[in-house]
Amino acid sequence: MKVQDNIPICASIIGQKLAQCSLEVGPDWVRENVKALCKNIGIVKEALSPLGTDAVKGGEGAIYLWARLPENAKDDVAVVHWLAKKHGVMVIPGSASGGPGHIRVSFGGLHEDQCKLAAERLNNGLKQLVSEGLVPL
Repeated sequence: MKVQDNIPICASIIGQKLAQCSLEVGPDWVRENVKALCKNIGIVKEALSPLGTDAVKGGEGAIYLWARLPENAKDDVAVVHWLAKKHGVMVIPGSASGGPGHIRVSFGGLHEDQCKLAAERLNNGLKQLVSEGLVPL
């Protein structure tokens, strides 16, 4: 039996066509959308402020930030579940990407109003996490 490997290593035809159209449209679309990302990164950095400025890294060339969790809440998977259930916001546990004790917070793919809502929920959750730890649901 042979396992075909062209799916994971080759761009799909639709992906190739999308890339070609993007090149034809030019850089204006990208520039306009990067402006939105710049707004969102500021919104998310502010939401992460309860963790302290030295706890937040990233955002240079990526659409997410890394944030180190406080000492009273190092179980990143438990924190992710708690934030989702208690505060209605989703983030990714750092351990899913080799960074236990951290969370990964995306700021791409959201309109500014959606980003503000998610950031408010995240900020409220992190304030509680820092002051009280993982409060039972």
